[in-house]
Amino acid sequence: MIFRRPLWIIAVCVLLGAHAVACSPSPKRPTDADIAFLASDAHVIVGGVPLIIPFVALTGFAEKPSFSVSEEKDHQAAKERLERFGKAAGSRAPAPSFDNLEIRVRAYGWNDFDTSFKRICTHLTRQWSQSVCNDPASPLLRVMPRDSFYLVDDRRLDAFQNHWTVGGERVSDQLEQMRLRYREPSVVCDAEPSSTGTRFCTAAVAISGHLAAVWTVWSGPAENSLQAERQGAAIAEFVLNALGPSENFPALSAAAFELTKPTVPTGPLNR
Repeated sequence: MIFRRPLWIIAVCVLLGAHAVACSPSPKRPTDADIAFLASDAHVIVGGVPLIIPFVALTGFAEKPSFSVSEEKDHQAAKERLERFGKAAGSRAPAPSFDNLEIRVRAYGWNDFDTSFKRICTHLTRQWSQSVCNDPASPLLRVMPRDSFYLVDDRRLDAFQNHWTVGGERVSDQLEQMRLRYREPSVVCDAEPSSTGTRFCTAAVAISGHLAAVWTVWSGPAENSLQAERQGAAIAEFVLNALGPSENFPALSAAAFELTKPTVPTGPLNR
């Protein structure tokens, strides 16, 4: 897992109008307006590549909070950042550019605290998001990273200086050791395993133009390589077939199904 300084939980609370159970002692049901916003599409550019993705998939809205002693000020600052982001990304043109965006592909309609949240599924605009919304066992979810990953501009990897690995290493330092290749994941691991003996590693892969992906893999050396190859291929197919101006869901589905098989495409890895 990659740990970062931004207080993304604040952003999620703001996004749901403080309706999320973890954000308020008296949780309320998200309004239809909340659901409509979360299901709507953000239009952004990363690494010179235009992307379209629902707001519900973007987990890293709150960038660099003020860290004041006042929670109210921090919450207000996060709210203002979120509102600016939503206004800028909610329109097709001109789409705002970002050095990186944090994304999570999951069953968006599954919410243990609010079963009515599944109504978001009918509002999502693309087939890929509809296919995973109420199906945590879908082929796409089985091959994508379980946690979030980053889409990044490979010219701005220094943006990860304030991101840390489980072993306390800077993610930017690990990225500097890599030689990014198109569709061939690179992996650099923490020098020391965790207290449980698990070795965590940063993985990255070039996708298109200056667009790359960064995420975390773990376990033994062989498992790290296999996990990185499978997930790197899945992320690339996802970005190219799901997030572009035109969705190619049949191609994405076919690729995801192939990647669920015991064998996956292999390629050289940097360690």
